[in-house]
Parts: sequence; structure tokens; C-alpha cells
Amino acid sequence: MIEPIFIKSFFIIIVVLFLIGMFAPMVIIKKKGIDPHGIHEGASLLTRLTPITIFSWLIYIILFIINDSIILHFLAFEFLVLDVFIFSGIVIIFLGLILDIWGTAALGTNFRIELPKEETTLITIGIYRLMRNPIVMGVYLLIAGSFLIIPTTISFILLIANIIAFDSKVRDEEKFLAKRFGEKFEKYSKKVGRYLPFSIIKNKI
Repeated sequence: MIEPIFIKSFFIIIVVLFLIGMFAPMVIIKKKGIDPHGIHEGASLLTRLTPITIFSWLIYIILFIINDSIILHFLAFEFLVLDVFIFSGIVIIFLGLILDIWGTAALGTNFRIELPKEETTLITIGIYRLMRNPIVMGVYLLIAGSFLIIPTTISFILLIANIIAFDSKVRDEEKFLAKRFGEKFEKYSKKVGRYLPFSIIKNKI
């Protein structure tokens, strides 16, 4: 059985890296005189819930770090409390972090929390050759991996809530990109899948 102290230490590292990965690009971009927040005009209600869903997940992880025994014994899926799922969760979380860091780095000064006010470039290089939304895919993996490590009803609800909210955000952003870049984005979206290197079903912008 994996020691709880190891899992807690792992999550402490993940929380720190996640916060650095979220705020560092914003600080760097702001120093260049660019607003890293962007605008949310035209965003759907689900899209506007993304800060709530992601921070709810973050708070839940912090509560687990503080008192894991209470969290794991509250509406837990006992049959999933196995080392194999914990190891799988750790691997999935690392993959999610890699996608988030890689995706953010590839965007450079094009990175925004919401939609950019300024003129930006359509990034189709690096990780964006493989998927159109690596950062959001990274978020999905972070939360899915967390569910495998902390298999509770609340973890599952947070996973579903974040998938629904962030998928809405992605669709809003792609409508914006289709309007801004026109045929260039249309050709790109036909070649590269929304979350995978290929499209399982036809993506509708």
C-alpha cells in the first residue's frame, strides 16, 4: 500500500507547479504591457464557470493534503482504492502537467485566460501540431488523475463539472478563432483534432 505521506507530498508538488504554471505566464505577459486576462464578452454561462470548477478542484486537493482520512472516507469508491489506480493517477497527472506547460510555452505572448483583445497569431506549431487544445486536455488529465488517487463522489463530480465547463470554453474560443482567422483556422481544425491528434467524430466549430 502506498503511504499517505507520499501521496500528500505528491499533491503538494502538483499544487505548487499548477499555481506556478497558472500565474507565471500571466506575470511575464503583464510585464510586456499586455493584459493576460483578455475579455469574456460572448462567453456562455458554462464557460464563465471554469474559474469556479478549477478552483473547487484545487481547494479539494488542498483539503485532502490537510486531512486525507476524512476525504477518503466520505462518499469514497472503496473498490478503486488500489495502488494500481494511484500509480495510474500519478502518471496521468504528470502527462497533464506536461501538456499544460508545453501548451502554455508554445502560445508565448498569445496566452490569455479568456479571449484576447489584441491581434494575436494562430499557433499551429509544437504541441499544437498534435492537438488544438493541449492546455485544456492537460486540465482534464490533472483532474482525472486526481480522481484515480482520491476516488470519491466529490472527485467524480469535480471531474465531470470541469469537463463540461472547459469544453464549453474551448468551443467558445474556437468560434472566436474561426471568426478571427477564417479559412486558416478552418483548414487547421480539419487537420488537427480538438483534444487528440485525430478527430474521433467531426468537430463542429
